[in-house]
Amino acid sequence: MFSDCVQGRRKPLNANPLDGVSGRAGMAVFLNSLPPGLRRLITAACALMFLGVVFILLPRYAAEINDQHQWPRWQSPIGQAMGVGVFLGGVVLAVYCSRLFARIGGGTPVPFDPPKELVVSGLYRFTRNPIYVAQVVILLSYFLYFGQFALLAHAVAWALLVQGWIVWVEEPGLLKRFGAAYVTYCQEVPRWIGIPRKLSG
Repeated sequence: MFSDCVQGRRKPLNANPLDGVSGRAGMAVFLNSLPPGLRRLITAACALMFLGVVFILLPRYAAEINDQHQWPRWQSPIGQAMGVGVFLGGVVLAVYCSRLFARIGGGTPVPFDPPKELVVSGLYRFTRNPIYVAQVVILLSYFLYFGQFALLAHAVAWALLVQGWIVWVEEPGLLKRFGAAYVTYCQEVPRWIGIPRKLSG
């Protein structure tokens, strides 16, 4: 809300462009100062690290805990078939919505390289966070396929963590960036899954 210049004072010409900027905003400024190719490479590397931790390392660790403690395991051919279908649906959903971020918003799902424009089309007309929905769906597919209840606990824990991130970090940031347009969007479209107000009315 505050400008870089206070009461007519200007920053020195040789000032560090990151002075007074912190967190994700500072990272965004840094990325925007890089050549496009290098910026895309860094963003892709961070995305791959995130995907590897959330969708490979943590589920594998949860499965190992399930086996070590001999917790219940539910597995059937029907469940495995459902798991494959749910997994593919989640991947398609995530890829589709990520492409909308790039094509319409001019950004990525990575927090420090967000869209420059508010994306409200496509599946964003039905949920404000379809990528997070896709993430939870993918994690639930692991439980359906492998049947280990620790994987179900991991999916639930991730959903709760994401809920906290959305409410306390992401939504306040979007409100600052997009103002009244985002307020209207929140009033019309549910945070997770539901019936948009325009359709229900």
